[in-house]
Amino acid sequence: MSYFALALVPLLGAAALAGAALLASPAEALAREAADTRAATSLTLTAAPAVVEYGGSAMVSGDLATAGTVVAGAALTISSSTDGLNWADVAGATTDVEGHFSLQVTPAAAYGRTVFRVTYAGSGTLQPATAQVDVGSRAALTAPPAPRTVGRGSGFAVSGLLQPRHLAGTAAVTISCYRRESAVWVLRKTVPAGIVDQPDASIYSATISLPLAGKWRLQACHADDAHVASWSAVSTIVAVTARPDAPVWNRDGVTTLPELMASRRASRQLVVVTGARLGSRDGVLRLFDYRDGDWVEALAVTARLGKRGLIDGLRRHAGSLTTPTGIWRLPGYVFGTHRRPANGVKMAYRHITRRSWWSSERNATYNTWVETGRHVYGEHLADYPVQYEFAVSSGYNARPNSRIFGRGAGIFLHVFGRGYTAGCVSVARGDMIRLLRWLDPAARPACVVGTLRTGTRTSIYAY
Repeated sequence: MSYFALALVPLLGAAALAGAALLASPAEALAREAADTRAATSLTLTAAPAVVEYGGSAMVSGDLATAGTVVAGAALTISSSTDGLNWADVAGATTDVEGHFSLQVTPAAAYGRTVFRVTYAGSGTLQPATAQVDVGSRAALTAPPAPRTVGRGSGFAVSGLLQPRHLAGTAAVTISCYRRESAVWVLRKTVPAGIVDQPDASIYSATISLPLAGKWRLQACHADDAHVASWSAVSTIVAVTARPDAPVWNRDGVTTLPELMASRRASRQLVVVTGARLGSRDGVLRLFDYRDGDWVEALAVTARLGKRGLIDGLRRHAGSLTTPTGIWRLPGYVFGTHRRPANGVKMAYRHITRRSWWSSERNATYNTWVETGRHVYGEHLADYPVQYEFAVSSGYNARPNSRIFGRGAGIFLHVFGRGYTAGCVSVARGDMIRLLRWLDPAARPACVVGTLRTGTRTSIYAY
């Protein structure tokens, strides 16, 4: 045998031994652990609370000890995972003189469960240790706004905000309807709600009809496989009358615009914007409530329209600086530059940040709110702090109505700027605040824009 071959034998033997070590059986691995002469350690981890509200935080804490003696000054690593497989370090911690440690953590808002793990790497005299704990998370629901009075068996709409965002059809939201009976609120009916997903939240909505006269309250509930069950606050009391609501008719002898319109989209609140004719740049914005079988005018103020005036909504295209005619359901939320809505606003509210855009991109985000750090082709909402201090989408070419790319995006009702708009409807700041306070999602509000001329499809009376 050559010298090279003789020298190779020990090397092959060492490699074989290393491979054997890697292929050791579980029993052999346990035997090696048992041969570890370092002292065993015990590590605990708890969380308080074990379930947090949406966006909330918990305190994780525990103790490190060995043979009943605390281990002080030990460096620990805290990590988190939403699936129990992929981990990310959160922070470090050090045990105090009593072997104790604690750290405030925030679970991932988009998931119903976050696992937190603490790891001690060990030392020359102490063995490593690890422990973990689950922290559950509830979704957040705003209370369903309800009408003050409604006829027995008459339908009305409710809607609210659900966070985090859920894809349409994937979230289980139900509306619980409680009736006051012998001084106790009794659950009499539950109604499933539909979901409209938004970029960073969702809107739930349902149509309710209450079968018995009396006092009722509503509450939204969310439950799915990902989150711990959660409930909204309860609504204000709904007084249900013994008879169904009366149909629309001119009971008071005053002929209002809604009573002359061909259709009102089953709405109980109408924002009516009129101009004298196509091309008009000035108009009047009126608010109408349906009350006890009649339409009542709640507000009438001057309004500015697009720089090139009114245009047939079926012929409008993006960039034309025109205000479209038509009738549309309003979305389920209003928005503005303030962190909180003005006092008295009943609609769900969205705060404009530097990440807020209204998309004109040719994809699924077209004519929707987008919250992102990247540049979006469309309108950067924060660039208009005066106009969008208080605002709401008219619903033109936008959810919950149909959308057609190229017809134009971002037709809002907003505060006066310096002059005429790029297609929106603007009013004085105080009037816009009154409009937002007046809007009631339970009344299924709609926006109507048209001319005062008769006999045309763009006439206010044609809708």
